[in-house]
Amino acid sequence: MMNVTMDPAGFAEIDIENMGVYRVLKLWRFSWKTNSLFAKLMTSFLVVIAVLAVFNFISFLFLKSKIYEEIVKYNQSNLNHTVDQYENHFRLVRETIISLNQDDIFMANLNLLRNVQKLNAYDKVDNVMSVIKVLIANPFLSIDNIMLYFKNDSYVVEKEGTSGANDLFSRYYASSAYLPEFWFRQFDESYTYRLIPTSSFTEISANIQKNKGQLLPAIVKLMPYKDMYFIVMLNPTKMFNSYHYSDQFDLYIINEEGVAIFSSSPSMKAPLNQSFEGQNGSFTNNNLYYFYQKGQLTGLTYVSVVPIKSISNQLLRLNIVFITLLVIIILLSIITSVVLTMRLNRPVKKIIEAVQQRHPSGVPVSSPIYEFNMISEKMSSILRTNDQITEDLDKKKDELRYYAYTNKLRNIHMNLTELRELVVADTPFTLVLYQLTMKDKFGELDSELEKAVYFIREYINIFLSQTFKDTITFQMDKDTAITLLFGPDETADIESALEQLIQVLEVDRDLFFLTIAVSPIYPDSGHLISAYEYASTMLLQRKLNDETQLIRTFRPAKGAVHFTVLVEEEFSTRLMSGNEQSLLDWIHRQLDALCKREASVDEFRRFAKEVYGQLNKSIMKLNLHREQGELPPLVLNHLNSFYNIEKYKQWFKQLISPAIERVNHKKSEHDRMTYFILEYLVQHLEQDITLDIMADKLNITSSYLSTYFKEKTGANFSDYLNGLRMQKAKELLNNLDLKIQDVSVKVGYQNVNSFIRMFKRYSGITPGEYRKRYGTLRT
Repeated sequence: MMNVTMDPAGFAEIDIENMGVYRVLKLWRFSWKTNSLFAKLMTSFLVVIAVLAVFNFISFLFLKSKIYEEIVKYNQSNLNHTVDQYENHFRLVRETIISLNQDDIFMANLNLLRNVQKLNAYDKVDNVMSVIKVLIANPFLSIDNIMLYFKNDSYVVEKEGTSGANDLFSRYYASSAYLPEFWFRQFDESYTYRLIPTSSFTEISANIQKNKGQLLPAIVKLMPYKDMYFIVMLNPTKMFNSYHYSDQFDLYIINEEGVAIFSSSPSMKAPLNQSFEGQNGSFTNNNLYYFYQKGQLTGLTYVSVVPIKSISNQLLRLNIVFITLLVIIILLSIITSVVLTMRLNRPVKKIIEAVQQRHPSGVPVSSPIYEFNMISEKMSSILRTNDQITEDLDKKKDELRYYAYTNKLRNIHMNLTELRELVVADTPFTLVLYQLTMKDKFGELDSELEKAVYFIREYINIFLSQTFKDTITFQMDKDTAITLLFGPDETADIESALEQLIQVLEVDRDLFFLTIAVSPIYPDSGHLISAYEYASTMLLQRKLNDETQLIRTFRPAKGAVHFTVLVEEEFSTRLMSGNEQSLLDWIHRQLDALCKREASVDEFRRFAKEVYGQLNKSIMKLNLHREQGELPPLVLNHLNSFYNIEKYKQWFKQLISPAIERVNHKKSEHDRMTYFILEYLVQHLEQDITLDIMADKLNITSSYLSTYFKEKTGANFSDYLNGLRMQKAKELLNNLDLKIQDVSVKVGYQNVNSFIRMFKRYSGITPGEYRKRYGTLRT
């Protein structure tokens, strides 16, 4: 069914729930009125749709000629990315092998293996194989195997063990392209790094051939050794799958002699008569598009092949997609315009109906749009109502200002323009920040604290309003309040008023005290956040006592407290001794020193946090957190309420006692041998320490000591020692007065390069990078 009712504008209200598009369009002919809102909105929408459609079509025609060129650039860009990845990979493989030259232990073993029979150094093979396996295990290197070919004894060390050279290259890594004689001839070739063409390798065992797949050999020679070299068997298929960026092109790589060392498609051949000039370029041949680029590191030429038909298909698909989308967008735009126009028109019609019910006599027409004529008459009454609302809002301005300034300081977004304008003024102002601290007699309930702040804030507002005519005081947090004084002439007047306020509040000093900070005069309220941050920093300058204090001068906040190396060692020694009173006496002396120089509460808090951090670090270093669980945490936020040194002493007592108890428990239960080893390592890190040296000191074998240490600590001896050295190195690196070479010596590394490699292995970054991030100058 369809219901049609005539509206006041002279057009029909149509029920189209069950009507077809044709019937709706037919009905519009009877409801259309040229001066109606519906007609003007619909015409405007259709004009905009037509203009956008024509613009998009012309833009496509203009850009179509450049799309082909962009597709070519896209394929060239894909090749650029592929070349960068391959070049970086070949560079990484080369540098990885060459970097072994910096490993003193590996090179010492390698020198022994060069004359393995003469020196009877077969026991060093496992050490070299372990290094090879570590490199092969790196998934980013795509290495299938690494071989060390030794000329003197004509044998090869690889991941599976050792083999004679002829036996290996004729049985286990046999290739028709690379006979054993080929590999032997490489000793006479004068190069340090070479990639040779990909070949298929097989393993022949018991007349059964096992295909090892396509491998890309890379030969690396370490200078000045001429009787050995490395053969790195790369997996070219894995590299291609990782580095090619499109499924639409094939790739082959040719060397400087024009020989293809890799091809992603065996059936694909490069044009033999084509010369690749310049660093990069492109050409077409036999309905194929060739893109090439030369690698700057290896000198290899990388060529990608894309069928010209593929590029043409992309253009065709682009045309089809564009036309389809254009048609869909036009249809959706028209449908959306119809629906949107009807939705916009319906509320206007309802407004007109409501107006006519209150004023049935109608209004004169003076606008081209009929509906607007009906609405305009009521604007005067709306303005009168708005005046009444404005008058009511003016009465509540103080309350709005309170919320506006609170939101501004807490960085809460304010959507109302009027609310934002309350905090934007050109009047100079001074900000006074109050922080309330309750004493033990008052109680620790948050609800009581909030009530106290509320009453104190109200009293401050009344007190200061009697002296300053334009002021507002509001609460920021449960223990802080703020006063804004607008248009003050002299800061001295403010301080005088605050001194009188402090005298009044001194009556209740047994229950609470305040810390008051006064900012300088700021030119306008746009500096509100800066003034708040300035005053908040001043609060940190409070002295440790229970009196209300007025902070008048500004001193920048200091950074975190860090113990020097000597202080850390003294702290650790007292903790390890298990003497609780000795450690507490040391802490009390530090607190007394802070009191003597009248340190701020912020300095006391930072000292407490540093002790807390050093204690946790020592607990973790002794593995006490694994054996007996974590220490019960103390709430550091409680430090904010401490106002005398006795509270700090009680807090340190609660912090130290459980830790000392665990240290003593560990000393009483731990076996003497393990305790001796751990103590020796901590005290002799700068010396040469090995498993054999420790075994000699204990008069046991090194193998027994290794097994025993792993059983007791859960870690290998060398891993534990290196971890301990790296932890100590981090502590020393925080001191910028020490050179990296000095740090290396202090943790037992005479060779600074070995120290840097070990540090990066454990930390992921070099010592220099660690120092840039975390180092602080010690005084």
